[in-house]
Amino acid sequence: MKISPLLTDLYQLTMMCAYLDNEKKEWAAFELFVRKLPERRNYLVYAGLQDVVELIENLRFSKEDIDYLYSLRIFPDWFLDFLKEYRFSGNLYSMKEGTLFFQHEPVLRVEAPIYEAQLLETAIMNQVHISSLIATKAARVFSVSRGKLLSDFSFRRTHGTDAGLKVARSCYIAGFNSTSNVFAGKLYGIPVVGTVAHSFIMSFEHEEDAFRAYARTFPDNTVLLVDTYDTIDGVKKAIEVAKELESKGYKLKGIRLDSGDVIELSKISRKFLDEAGLNYVKIIVSGGLDEYKIDEILKAGAPVDAFGVGTKVGTSADAPYIDFVYKLVEFNGKPVMKTSKGKKMYPGRKQVFRQENGDTVGCFNEELPGEPLLEKVIECGNLIKKLPSLNEIREYFISRFEKFPQEVRDIHKKWEYPVNISKELESLYEKLRRKLLTGG
Repeated sequence: MKISPLLTDLYQLTMMCAYLDNEKKEWAAFELFVRKLPERRNYLVYAGLQDVVELIENLRFSKEDIDYLYSLRIFPDWFLDFLKEYRFSGNLYSMKEGTLFFQHEPVLRVEAPIYEAQLLETAIMNQVHISSLIATKAARVFSVSRGKLLSDFSFRRTHGTDAGLKVARSCYIAGFNSTSNVFAGKLYGIPVVGTVAHSFIMSFEHEEDAFRAYARTFPDNTVLLVDTYDTIDGVKKAIEVAKELESKGYKLKGIRLDSGDVIELSKISRKFLDEAGLNYVKIIVSGGLDEYKIDEILKAGAPVDAFGVGTKVGTSADAPYIDFVYKLVEFNGKPVMKTSKGKKMYPGRKQVFRQENGDTVGCFNEELPGEPLLEKVIECGNLIKKLPSLNEIREYFISRFEKFPQEVRDIHKKWEYPVNISKELESLYEKLRRKLLTGG
């Protein structure tokens, strides 16, 4: 979906105007990275590149945009005339979506005249932040799911409609199988699933009447919510309806447990279903789930086949933000950096090399062992690399994720993945730091 160029902070536009007014059009490089991972995270999952590419490719100021900026009485007419014809002319380097990344590793780099690169800061951070935040949380759920089906049920509690779409996409990248979000299904081709709400059950005088009504309408796709009243009684009634469906040539797809002691209830439900010859009926659990609860349920041997995961993943409840920064690292061909206390950064354009037992961050022109993770995606404003499909991104994530040590994927213990700084980059940092602090 097209993103308005006005979805930015005002100071990006005022800086852009000031750069141009002062003839500052030198080539610059900005990199997006994190200095430190959130406390509860051993890794982050990069997502949102497709949105960034679409942002850059479609960055156009409409007549309505220009009229609004004119109404602010801030910008000179020449600048507004310039924006009418503005097109991005620079380069974009990026990791592949679905890549795990760590501290001090740039996930993308924008190279362009400084006023162009500056304009993109807020929008890029916004797009990558939400997608990477949720992909990381979803990956933690996937890491403990033991092959069980996972569905995104979060849309009603995500932070707005756009966030709800990105949550569905990011969860799918990180190993989820489906979403309840119908528009996300249409937009991204993600499988959509759904059951039935308590309100439907309560609208009938008897629970079994609600079960039969829903099964009558959707005989091929019936999942019954059994915990509106007494869960065990609900399971028994669901078994009756399942037998009625069988007599008509259909099969009950599943039952859903949304409250109570789901470990014990799932075990009792499985016993009753199997004794009735309904071993094909799936048990789906939802309600207040996250990686910790799912891990607890499965470690207890609960016979759950699928999980509907909502609020805590859709909002990344235990780590609700990633401290991304978008920093100028090169200007007019020279490496630059800030020296503010507690905000360490490395100067110059960089490359990340993924090696067998850790990563190395080096200078852009270094040739080091390992797989280089940053690749050119846009050149001179034009897309030069075909972006993978969502299913390809998902397969890439899963195949790479499973190769990382168990310590990295552990949801309970903090473990720092080795990220080394190359000798050349460390030397550049020290040399520039001395120069900046001494004024030499």
